[in-house]
Amino acid sequence: PGPLRPQAVCRRRAALMSDEARGTPLGDLADKLSIGERIGQGTKNSWVNPAYWNRQFVTASHIANNVPNGSTVLELGKDAKNLYYVPSPEAMTLVVPPSNLIVEQGPIREAAAKLRVPFSLFTETPLDAVPLTAASFDAALLFDMLDGAPEQAAYGAVSLLANALKPGGVLLFAEREGANLPAICADFNLQVASEAEGGFDVGIATRRPPPSRQTRKQKAAAAARGRRRPVAVDPAKGGFGAAGGRGKAAPSREEKEAERARRKEEKVE
Repeated sequence: PGPLRPQAVCRRRAALMSDEARGTPLGDLADKLSIGERIGQGTKNSWVNPAYWNRQFVTASHIANNVPNGSTVLELGKDAKNLYYVPSPEAMTLVVPPSNLIVEQGPIREAAAKLRVPFSLFTETPLDAVPLTAASFDAALLFDMLDGAPEQAAYGAVSLLANALKPGGVLLFAEREGANLPAICADFNLQVASEAEGGFDVGIATRRPPPSRQTRKQKAAAAARGRRRPVAVDPAKGGFGAAGGRGKAAPSREEKEAERARRKEEKVE
């Protein structure tokens, strides 16, 4: 895919708006408003928890516009509601991170069954123990999950999602600015396009395809990233359980093959 532009992430037309919503002030202006302006507009025109409902509008628009049809989708979330916004998925997986709250699987599975696509659910499992196949998902979702979470938990969440993405796969996110998610995604060598408005970072992080050939400078940079000390994770903090270390996502099969070829070249030299 070509380079991502932040304005394409957040200012597209909301494809899932109902006919009723189009008659409201928010619906009429949806094509022109930024994220911050949408939140302000929702605050003026809604009398019940306006910020929440406006975030749901932004979430639905973001997912519907930026997840390709026929995608395998992974979400780190609390329930199945965001999965309803995905257009024509092939399969879906929801990971609910460990927390102090009791997670009722029945209602989640019942809601997911209405989607009529293969669905997998993981609850109460530390993130680094979730049995996901690397490089097997086209898209991942992370919406308002990291507020108040310690940095190590945020790195664990991005590690799980980035490792699961195929090369070229996209991570869609809307997280509070305090979570510093764009910078964390960049630490995992994801290509990030985002906007920071209304107190949220909203954007897309794309997993880069493996390089065909690395220069000496790129090899040295990759080696330096590999020498980073992992972040120790306290399962009692953040509710995300033990998580992977801070750094680059686990390599895909293509990346492993490229690394083996590089080592053979070095031996010949």
